[in-house]
Amino acid sequence: MKPKRYPVLLRQVTTIQDDAMRESVDLEAEGMLFETKDGFAVKFLQEDEQPIDTTIKWSHDQVALNRKGPVSMHHVFILGQQTKSGYESQFGQMLMQTETHTIEMRDQQMRFTYDLMMNHQAVGTYTIELTWKRSETDGV
Repeated sequence: MKPKRYPVLLRQVTTIQDDAMRESVDLEAEGMLFETKDGFAVKFLQEDEQPIDTTIKWSHDQVALNRKGPVSMHHVFILGQQTKSGYESQFGQMLMQTETHTIEMRDQQMRFTYDLMMNHQAVGTYTIELTWKRSETDGV
């Protein structure tokens, strides 16, 4: 059986908490949602100075984040665990380490929170909330 896929309108809000400072970044994009046997994946283009091809996959207690473009990374967030990966940008390659505190799924909404360290330096606590709704077009 072929997995279902649907065009979606999505919104990603990233909140960064670092001591007394709090910042939010809001992104809206059109994308495609793919149902998989144990979860789903959302693929979209993150418009920045140069576009970044972004895929977020969810299954059970983990989230995988893939980015390709001027920023490249593949990182897996596992609930209650520390994970490491490489992060590459115009500034060079860095070690990315996270400790994931929450992964929550609801109907058309995913949220996860983690502490981020880059090259062994604490960056802050991140919360990523992704919401989506089907576009007017039918799924394939």
